[in-house]
Amino acid sequence: MKMQLRLFERNFPRRHYERRWLSNAGLLRLLLWSAAVLLSLQTLAPGKAVEEGRRTYRLSTPEKPEVVAKLVDIVEAFIAAGEKDDPTARGQYLAPKVFYYGHVRTREQAIKAIISLYRRWPQRKFAPPEAVDLFEIPNRRGVYRVTAVYEYKFENLDEHLSGKSKLTCVLEHDGQGTRITGVDEKLVNESTQYQKN
Repeated sequence: MKMQLRLFERNFPRRHYERRWLSNAGLLRLLLWSAAVLLSLQTLAPGKAVEEGRRTYRLSTPEKPEVVAKLVDIVEAFIAAGEKDDPTARGQYLAPKVFYYGHVRTREQAIKAIISLYRRWPQRKFAPPEAVDLFEIPNRRGVYRVTAVYEYKFENLDEHLSGKSKLTCVLEHDGQGTRITGVDEKLVNESTQYQKN
């Protein structure tokens, strides 16, 4: 290391070298420190894990516990309402305008999509969510993202579909109440099983 410094000193006067060394070392330290902070924030982002039976709730919100419970209850009720034959049972949790599976829809348009699903799969069973993650959206007061992983079983005469699904809902909570403003869902890899008798 000293040899490299001597070579460097021959090419540059010492005062320029020291300033440059301090600024580069300081910048490097700052970048490393920033990276360490960001990585620790990423691992801390899920927040406090709360286990209740089989379910795990990871919360990252300073809100009151009753608000958190309300948000989780609405998502669980939205999932459970999928077993009913009435599509408005799910529709009642949706906002008048909702970002529904990648498209901006009115509540009525979303209910039509739910009707299509019910026609395709008239018998549906949903288990309570195994894991629920709740995050407060930064810079959007009263807006939260709730992700729930649950098991499902669909049947239509001789067809059977089962597996796990990861449902993500965006909810707004304010003085007017709590409503779902966004819905998206992805099947959990390698859990899906389809059978036709």
